[in-house]
Amino acid sequence: MNTRITLMTILTLLSLFAGAQDEKTAWDNTINKDWPEGFQEAEIQSSVDGTQQKAVFHSSNENEAQPLIVSLHTWSGDYLQKDPLADEILLRGWNYIHPDFRGSNTKPEACGSEKVIPDIEDAIHYAIEHGNVDTTEVHIIGVSGGGYATLLAFMKLDYPVKSFNAWASISNLENWYWECKGRGLKYAGHLEQVTTNGNGFDAAEARKRSPLFASYQSEKRKGASLNIYAGIHDGYTGSVPISHSIDMYNKLIDDMYPEKAGEKISESQAYSLLTKQINPEAEPNAMIGGRQIELRKELPGLTFTLFDGTHEMLVPQALPLIDQSTNSTSKAYNVITIGDSNGTFPYSWTQQLKKLLPFSTLVNRSIAGNTIGFDNLDREELNTLRNINRYLDEAYAELGEEEEFDYLFINLGTNDTKTIFAKRQKEVYDNFETLIGMIRNYMKEHGKTVPTICWVSPSPMDAAKANREKYDGGDQRIQINNKKFEKLAVRDGINFLNTYGVLKPGFENKTEDGVHLKAPAQFRLASEIAKWIDQQ
Repeated sequence: MNTRITLMTILTLLSLFAGAQDEKTAWDNTINKDWPEGFQEAEIQSSVDGTQQKAVFHSSNENEAQPLIVSLHTWSGDYLQKDPLADEILLRGWNYIHPDFRGSNTKPEACGSEKVIPDIEDAIHYAIEHGNVDTTEVHIIGVSGGGYATLLAFMKLDYPVKSFNAWASISNLENWYWECKGRGLKYAGHLEQVTTNGNGFDAAEARKRSPLFASYQSEKRKGASLNIYAGIHDGYTGSVPISHSIDMYNKLIDDMYPEKAGEKISESQAYSLLTKQINPEAEPNAMIGGRQIELRKELPGLTFTLFDGTHEMLVPQALPLIDQSTNSTSKAYNVITIGDSNGTFPYSWTQQLKKLLPFSTLVNRSIAGNTIGFDNLDREELNTLRNINRYLDEAYAELGEEEEFDYLFINLGTNDTKTIFAKRQKEVYDNFETLIGMIRNYMKEHGKTVPTICWVSPSPMDAAKANREKYDGGDQRIQINNKKFEKLAVRDGINFLNTYGVLKPGFENKTEDGVHLKAPAQFRLASEIAKWIDQQ
């Protein structure tokens, strides 16, 4: 008798322990329909049956054409379901559409029917016609049921989409029916409604609507990429076992790279991942959005990422990951940041940079009120010269004593231009050079490689909004100092990134108090740093 435990047996066991997906999580909240300003309801005439199909749409207001994000709603959601990606769209000034494609997957006309893919394509054409779209930068993304629809679009859509990004996806509706049936999840009932209008379950119809059984059409996917993501605990703490993502990846290896069967995830490896919920052979410091990467597979046009997570999308990193052709979005760096209050907020440039470098580790040592070399407010802890060794000690302790930093970004100098220090600006230049020297000496004394150091220019001030007593004349001093910093950087063999000129136009709209940047300006600052990394 064959006593080998098959993958199917493991999936059956998993179904006994898996919990239902939580529809109140940020990415799958079917109740919250409160969209940010600038997103509006649109009606799109169906190319299939002439009905009016709805969507939530946002058009870019930028001068140049921008990418289009086609975000697909979750299994039980519809076009009105609030999408946490909406806030990320506003930061970037991109185009966006959130189509209904026949609503929740609870009826025959939804859930991969012959109307669904044309509805998604209709939404793309609507957004192009009514938005400011770079037609070479159209990207589809979805999680859970939206990930399922993303996979289906990859297999069937005609439009030349650049990237498809599927998170926590269902690939085989037949298997998923039985997985849900076994643990009493409502989705089994949904699939009965979809396949027979509630008169039982039709396995053949389920297969017909499943990405796993669709034919790969290479001529439609030239130059496109599919990125598959799954949290390793899904199937235990979520509703979709990771086998769905594994099976889809393996199928596409067969379809796209038949000569590279060795790139497939073997049944024994899948068995191990499913049962252990960890990969003992995972690279210890491989991260995505601060989560351990358990398994990563990369081929041209196809990636698979299994991370320490559950049934979810890593929202802050999701949009940077649509294009993995740049240094910032594809490589893993260790980064330390030193700044002032602009680097401390939840929406600060340091946090924005962290999501723009999805595979990297960022250690932040920014402190409100910090200076290069003055005791601001008579406080020694706000003087970086007095504290740089401690900052670096703490940073290496957080990173790991055996690890090295690749980049050190310093964004200091704003508080050094306060009115109280106006007559001491020559000291600022000496302090600049002393700080660089101290950093180099620290590295030498501790046997560390000196990271690539980049001084990021202090941002503009708005004199009309800034506290005159504290900052009178500060913007003029910042401009003078930035020119001096640039020259000193060349002399001291470090890099200088002048973001002042990028942020200055319309700066009155980028700050509330004349000094601190609003979220979009913080994102712009971080984006300039990411672009600089890409150029290295």
